Amino acid sequence: MSGNTRPFTMVSPELHNSRRYLSLDDSGRTLMHYYVSGPHQTSCGCSQIKPAYAAADLLWPVEKYLDYRGKLFDAGLIAFDAATNEIYIERWFKHHCKGSWKFGKGLMTQICKIESDQLREQVEAEFASTDIGAQAMEAQEAEKEGSKPSVTNAHSRLASTRIMQRV
Repeated sequence: MSGNTRPFTMVSPELHNSRRYLSLDDSGRTLMHYYVSGPHQTSCGCSQIKPAYAAADLLWPVEKYLDYRGKLFDAGLIAFDAATNEIYIERWFKHHCKGSWKFGKGLMTQICKIESDQLREQVEAEFASTDIGAQAMEAQEAEKEGSKPSVTNAHSRLASTRIMQRV
């Protein structure tokens, strides 16, 4: 095993059923896998990847990398900002948003580090629409007000069970 300390990540099996993904040729699918599970990916789905680095990792000419990055964008699989070299996996939080509000706060910290205003706003909006995003934002607001996060918020599945509601 190499000295890589990057934590284990999982590619959603749903990727292989995606019409957008299946519309790609082998090189397009390879690039998508590189984006989803490669060494630059973060838990918020947005990473900064310089074209020369990606091309070197894939053993491709830079022109091929840029061409296929465009094809993934056209297929609706990624968003990118060429000025900051940041790539966001579209619908990331649909498949990668499990955990506690504390993990969500960590995601919010990562999202704030996105240089591209356009991508940061997109990622923030998608994250906010998830349960964990709403819980993390509630916790952040509670901290600003000097109180502790609610254990029984409206987004908690446990809080909505009969036993927790004493029904």
